[in-house]
Amino acid sequence: MASFVDRVVLHVSGGSGGHGCVSVHREKFKPLGGPDGGNGGNGGDVILRVDHQTTTLLDYHHAPHRHATNGGPGMGDWRGGKNGETLVLPVPDGTVVKSKDGTVLADLVGEGAEFVAAAGGIGGLGNAALSSQKRRAPGFALLGIEGESRDIVLELKSIADIALVGFPSAGKSSLIAAMSAARPKIADYPFTTLIPNLGVVQAGDVRFTIADVPGLIEGASEGKGLGHHFLRHVERCAALVHVLDCGTLESDRDPLSDLAIIEPSLRSTPWT
Repeated sequence: MASFVDRVVLHVSGGSGGHGCVSVHREKFKPLGGPDGGNGGNGGDVILRVDHQTTTLLDYHHAPHRHATNGGPGMGDWRGGKNGETLVLPVPDGTVVKSKDGTVLADLVGEGAEFVAAAGGIGGLGNAALSSQKRRAPGFALLGIEGESRDIVLELKSIADIALVGFPSAGKSSLIAAMSAARPKIADYPFTTLIPNLGVVQAGDVRFTIADVPGLIEGASEGKGLGHHFLRHVERCAALVHVLDCGTLESDRDPLSDLAIIEPSLRSTPWT
C-alpha cells in the first residue's frame, strides 16, 4: 500500500446556494402582513491551505471527491438560510495546483497559503427581498445557484535548500543519513529510494535542509526511470549536489561519464 503520494487528481465542488422562501406574514388582525420570505444561505467554498503538518497527498488519493456543504433554504418571518460551511483541505508546503490541461492555477508556498479550489453558490432571494412598489407581494422566490465544480491536479514539489542528484545506488541515501537525522532505506540495489527524503543539517550556526530523491538515469528528462517524478522534486532547490560513485562495478561507467549523462538531463527538463 502506498504511503507517499505526490500527485493526485482531485474532484472538488462548492456547496449550492439555498433556495429563497415564499411566505406572507400573518398575525392576528393582519391577515395580509406582506411578504416575509427569507433569502437562502450561500454554499460553502472548498479551500486548499498549506499545513506544515501535512507532508503527502495520500488522503486525497484514497478519497478524491470533496464537496462543501450546501446553504440552507430561506424561511418565513424574514429568516435567512444558514450558510454552508467552508471545507478546508490541508496540503503540503510546495503544492502546485493545475487544471486538467496543465495550466498552473496556484503555487502554494508558505504556511497558511491558500487557494479557493471551488466557490460556493449564492443563495436565492426570498420574496421579501423581491418586493417593490409595483409588486408589493411577489408570489415567487429565486432558486439558489449551484456551487462551482471542477477537476484539479495537485502536484507536490519538495522544498529543500540542497538536493542530492546522481545515479541509482550512488550513495545519496547513505550521505543524507550520515549528515542528518533522516533514516532513509539503504540497500545495494538500484532505486532503493522511491520517495523523497528530507533531512535537516546543522553546521555550526547554519541550518539547512537537504533532499535525497530517487536516482536519475539517462533519458530522465523524457520520463525514463522515475523521470519527471525525480525532476519535479529538485526544481525548487537552491543548489544541486552531484553524488558520483567512484567504485562502480559496471565496466561502461565511471564518475565522469555519469556526470556527463546527468547534466544534460537536468538542462533539458520541461521546467527549465
